[in-house]
Amino acid sequence: MNQPSYYSIMPAYVRYDKDLKPNEKLLYSEITALSNKFGYCTASNNYFAPLYDVSKETVSRWISHLKKKGYIQVKVIRAADKTVQQRRIYVSAEGEVLTKRSIGYCRKDQDPIDENVKENITRDITTSNNISSSSSHSTPSHQNETVDNSVNNSKDQSDEEEAKTNSKINKFLRTVWNFNKKFNHDFRPTPRQLKQIRFLVKRLPDKNLEELSEIYNQRVSADLVDNPISYLITMLDYERKFEKDWNKK
Repeated sequence: MNQPSYYSIMPAYVRYDKDLKPNEKLLYSEITALSNKFGYCTASNNYFAPLYDVSKETVSRWISHLKKKGYIQVKVIRAADKTVQQRRIYVSAEGEVLTKRSIGYCRKDQDPIDENVKENITRDITTSNNISSSSSHSTPSHQNETVDNSVNNSKDQSDEEEAKTNSKINKFLRTVWNFNKKFNHDFRPTPRQLKQIRFLVKRLPDKNLEELSEIYNQRVSADLVDNPISYLITMLDYERKFEKDWNKK
């Protein structure tokens, strides 16, 4: 059996929870290790059962208990015929202790986002947008200045789509700004990384992006990732590949 090389996490609120059995705590820790690559764990009960030398039914009860406690979230993806295609287990941010102690949230007495960090990231985005805008809107000098309505409409639509894309990207980057402020880091996307993020965001449905944004914010705010920029790109890329494979079926 291939074992993951990622480190696992067992926070104090899980480690000292007397309602959990020892193996349920170990299972939680294993889920965090398997979630490090994509942001969620896809391992089945068939994977966990021999790992702990128990039945699949026992694993199912452990997972149900962890879910009931609010330590994990479980999402089942089904095909059109209702057959299960994949089960995703997320380390949850809905448990009471995790929400209060580990998840970054804005309070009235908190300092605002570091304006220097925010300005630097915003400048990178603006520069990237300006380069894209200047290349896409440049026209030959001999072209007539009068542009017909269809071209104007096309340009307006393009600008609107670009504004929507920027809004989606900024939602992820706000998580990075908060992470930098909370944990005293200075992670900023390079122009190349911004280009990757833009490419991936444009190719994912809004519903997928909303779900990813929520999970991404939970994991980054709880300091469960090493590099929030690289992690974001990996997460988006995996979701794009999964969506692409899903649409082929």
